[in-house]
Amino acid sequence: MKLYILICLFALTSCSAMQPSADLPKLGESTWKLIAIEQRPVSYGDRAFVKFDEKENKISGKAACNSFTSEYEMAGQKIVFSDISSTKMYCEGIMADENQIMTQLRNTNRYEVKSDMLYFYAEQKLVLTFKR
Repeated sequence: MKLYILICLFALTSCSAMQPSADLPKLGESTWKLIAIEQRPVSYGDRAFVKFDEKENKISGKAACNSFTSEYEMAGQKIVFSDISSTKMYCEGIMADENQIMTQLRNTNRYEVKSDMLYFYAEQKLVLTFKR
């Protein structure tokens, strides 16, 4: 009888371990505000952010000046952005950051979420940091 109970308990815990955890972050549930470019703090507030549409596999956002949109593909922690398009306005004093943000989005190939932070990496280099 004890063996039967142990087998049942093992089976139940094995099933729940295979199901996705409710604690895993959903990227689309938040607007992620940019707070650093290559670990250099920036403070653009609502003018630099990304928002994920998980149903359509698209992101949209602003890169300090211009709005952008992109498709993305994810597998585990790997992420690739493609078909990135943006508006083409000129904004005095922030175009260097704008260009760097867009370049780093194109280079991103991995992401990580820790607590309320979203990190984009190009290879092993941290390139963009966002906060929920």
